[in-house]
Amino acid sequence: MRSRILLFFKESGISLSLLFALLFFLPHAEAKKITVGVKPGLQYDPKLLHVQPGDQVELIFDNVDEMMHNFVLVEPGSRMEVVEAAIALGAEGPELHYVPKSDKVIVATPVVLPGKKVAVEFVAPKKEGEYPYVCTFPGHGFLMHGVLFVSKEPPKKVQSTVEDQEGEKSAWWEFENQGGAIVHRTFMPDSTPAAIAVHLPGGHSYCWDAGECRLRYAWRDGFIKKNGSFGRWRTLPTIEGRVYYQEVAFPFRPRGEEVTKVRFEGYRMIDGIPEFRYRLGDLKVSEYLVKLPGKSGLIRKFKILGSQDGILWSIDPDAGVSYEFDQGKKVSEGWLLTAKEAAKFQVRMEEISRKHPILRVGMNDLAVCYNRKGDLHPGAIGQSWMMRGGKPIVPAQQAGDFTNGASLSFWLKLTDSRRPLSNIVFWEKGGGLSYQPQANPFLFDAPVKPFARSLEGVFEAEDAKFKGPSRTKANGGFLGSGYVDFGSKKGEYLEWDIMIKQDGPYTLRFRYSSSGSRPLRLSVDGQEDLLAPPLPFSGTRSWDSWSNQDHMVDLKRGKRRIRLTSVSNNGPNIDRLEVAELKKGEEKLKSMELPVSNPAVDDQWHLLCLTLDEKTEKIYLDGALLANKPLKGDFPSGKIVLGGGKENPNYYLDELRAYERPLSKDEIMRLFDDRREVEK
Repeated sequence: MRSRILLFFKESGISLSLLFALLFFLPHAEAKKITVGVKPGLQYDPKLLHVQPGDQVELIFDNVDEMMHNFVLVEPGSRMEVVEAAIALGAEGPELHYVPKSDKVIVATPVVLPGKKVAVEFVAPKKEGEYPYVCTFPGHGFLMHGVLFVSKEPPKKVQSTVEDQEGEKSAWWEFENQGGAIVHRTFMPDSTPAAIAVHLPGGHSYCWDAGECRLRYAWRDGFIKKNGSFGRWRTLPTIEGRVYYQEVAFPFRPRGEEVTKVRFEGYRMIDGIPEFRYRLGDLKVSEYLVKLPGKSGLIRKFKILGSQDGILWSIDPDAGVSYEFDQGKKVSEGWLLTAKEAAKFQVRMEEISRKHPILRVGMNDLAVCYNRKGDLHPGAIGQSWMMRGGKPIVPAQQAGDFTNGASLSFWLKLTDSRRPLSNIVFWEKGGGLSYQPQANPFLFDAPVKPFARSLEGVFEAEDAKFKGPSRTKANGGFLGSGYVDFGSKKGEYLEWDIMIKQDGPYTLRFRYSSSGSRPLRLSVDGQEDLLAPPLPFSGTRSWDSWSNQDHMVDLKRGKRRIRLTSVSNNGPNIDRLEVAELKKGEEKLKSMELPVSNPAVDDQWHLLCLTLDEKTEKIYLDGALLANKPLKGDFPSGKIVLGGGKENPNYYLDELRAYERPLSKDEIMRLFDDRREVEK
């Protein structure tokens, strides 16, 4: 099927290069014009269209919604196949606008930003039939779809809903708020794009993830506050209230089985409150959540059909609630229900005071409180933030009461273990955690000396002289405060002035990253060895992966000028120069790393926990007690702040949690085990 896309994004700046190779140009002809919009609740407007066989059609997709969508017309009976193929694209999805390369796709638009529109021209199929159209943006395709009727005569009866491909109705569009719950389809923190925020009568709210078919978390004393409009990055709402329950994994499974495949089948409203329907492997599940009467918590009512040996519910001791089941029995693995009991049961979940952290930031999203630069990196668990120093970050949070004790827990990854970090995470009043490369590497509420740029033998590229290259922090993994990126012209250079104490052989070690071999010419005091080839600077694994290029040279005492010059129209990224004199008998430099008293503090992920009670402060590294001493002064107070040292080098943070109580040794070990479970 040939097609032609005409983009009408207002002030979008998106070029025709975004169009897909599967869309071909049509000859000019009079086209039937159709406009499709979007209604709240993941609905096309309209959900039914009609054209004649072979009609030339100009379809305008007007995305008036607050989220990104696309329009994909597919062959009859292939909607779910295309939706699942779009999910399987994984990391390739954004580049392909979540449209899989499939002969079942007739025509498709790019992903359209909120408030923008796109027009696509195509020739309608000659064969009569019902052709589904669907949004293949992750999580949307299970709900957001319609039907294009291709027939000589329009359908006799215009239906208000569309039969889905499995023969059941999706109840998404049945929702009307008539004094019951408020249901809002939006992006939410720590969820897939298919999140559903629900505010229950009684003041409790929860996030239900239609992409993974499970409850994510619950909170009280408020709902959500939207933060601006959607653009290049997901703009997340602020949760107004206190989260008291977190569900980190699917809570139940068929006994003796591990199930990974889930499928959302919509929801229906019962007394103004949504009942979610989904498939978990062969299980057919209905889940209905209401506020726990007279208490802080939820009642979850389930109907689970299709289990042979019953289901097993895993009890999470750190979820923030106590559990009470009206069916089944307790076993060593959790709570066991027979197939008959699972057909209809309920779980009473009551909040445990101060059990859940007052602040939890998973770092899996670009939060509105962050710098909006899109600086996400692979983390200890999911994604992480790279902290670049400068202005501190204050995550959105409720006021905490730390008068009965306090704890901080977070995963930390250093980029330079030789440089101190001041106030990695801290309270507005009462201090925080800092790092120093000494025998006692982590300190609470104690100043650390700033990094000395005159560290002997180490010369940062960002502090050098250069012409052509640019100073940047765009890619992760560098040491110091940045690196230098060679541009696209031959003859660009980077140079350092160094002081040599005595004549002799030296090793020059250049730390660099490169997408391929990008040689540079080395000169000392303006002199080059014209018989020697340029230094190769061979490719590293990626621009975030750094390697060393070593070169031996005889240097005279005094001030020496070391210069690297590009010999082609591209060059590598240079992080630093390290200079060391070779000792007698050495043929090459063994290691430039300065000794660090605690070898556990390296460039890998480590869990750091601080716990304070009325008498002591304790610091744990990877679950092991690192420091234990009397607590001096009052308990901390105020908001939790990230990255308070202007002289700090870059470092990574993940899974930040702050508690209004001291953590136990068992709780700390479970936090450490969370990552080991992910790595299995």
